[in-house]
This record gives sequence, C-alpha cells and structure tokens, in this order.
Amino acid sequence: MDFELSQLNAKEAYSLLTSCIVPRPIAWVTTLDENGIFNAAPFSYFTGVSIEPPLTLFAVERRQGEKKDTVINIERTKEFVVNLVTSSNVEQMNITSKDFQVDQDELKLAGLTPVRSKVVSPPSIKESPIHMECKLDQIIEIGSSPHSLVIGEVIQVTVDDDLVEEGKIKMEHLHAVGRMGGKWYTKTEQLFELPRLDWRKADIK
Repeated sequence: MDFELSQLNAKEAYSLLTSCIVPRPIAWVTTLDENGIFNAAPFSYFTGVSIEPPLTLFAVERRQGEKKDTVINIERTKEFVVNLVTSSNVEQMNITSKDFQVDQDELKLAGLTPVRSKVVSPPSIKESPIHMECKLDQIIEIGSSPHSLVIGEVIQVTVDDDLVEEGKIKMEHLHAVGRMGGKWYTKTEQLFELPRLDWRKADIK
C-alpha cells in the first residue's frame, strides 16, 4: 500500500511515521521549574547527533499551541537530564507521559526518587540506571505544529556500577526499552552480535 503524506492529516501522518521509524530510544527528561518543582517527561523523537562535542537531540511538540513544561524549564535553566527507560521502570515512565498541572511534582506522582545530579541542577531518576546530564546547546523551532528541537551537550554520564565492565556498558544486562508505534513498546532482552567490518578491506561490489 502506498501513502502520500500530503493526503494525510497530521494525526494520520504521525501514526504512520512513528510505526515505521522503530524502535526508537526514549529520552526520559528531567527538568526543574522556577519554583523548584521536578518535571519528568518521555520523548521518543530522540537520538545522539555528534561526538565532538557530544550532543544529543530530542523533539517536543507543543500542546494546543503552547510550549510544554520541559521546554520552558530548559529555556530558563539551560540544563536537563536524560534518564534511561528500562523494563523495571517503564510503567513509571508511562505515568510521567500524562499531562500534569504545572505545580505537580511528576516524579513524586509516579513514585520515583529524585537524586542530586553531579553537575546540573535538575535531578536524575534513581530508578534509572543511566543518567546523561546535559547543558543546552540550542533550541530550534521547526514545522507548523511547531516542534522544539532541543539540542544538549552531554557533560556527565552516570551508570550503575553493576552495568559497567572494563569501562564498557554490559548490553546484555541493560534491558533498555524502545518505543514502537501507538501503544507498543519493545524490550531489548534478545540481543545478537555481528562482526565489525573494516570498510577499507571489505569486498563490497
């Protein structure tokens, strides 16, 4: 079946694309508002975009034309933390995807434990095994919605000790969760390896 995107409304196009671009990692972003209230929200339009400097990016759509709390907080503090979603915390992540009132502590409502980050002011989530502390690089507004592309420089990464061996993360013990289309998610508990190819020597015709 062929889909001409210009013939689909925004909801239909979103549903189609998010079912095709899979699996997607989830940026579980924590921020701090001007009253010291913690905010947590997941975003699956998320990826790393650079190593020098180490940059990560996630996209935030507006809610009824208004900026979401996450973007407002980052614009003010210029800081945020990306926490990893795993099989053990995915239910709590789902709770934080709801639209809460500005003055509600979303970590508390989801039964999560805030812990002091190493460098930035927003908290990290204790129940997450990996925290990437970020300083804002830039925010780019795109599209008619519009979306805010939040680009941050990763300045500190904290990983649970039992996940690290010889300086590398043990993928088989991570149990990360990815986003599929609609209400579907996927677990990364069936891993496989492929040999690394040297493109200078590969016999590719």
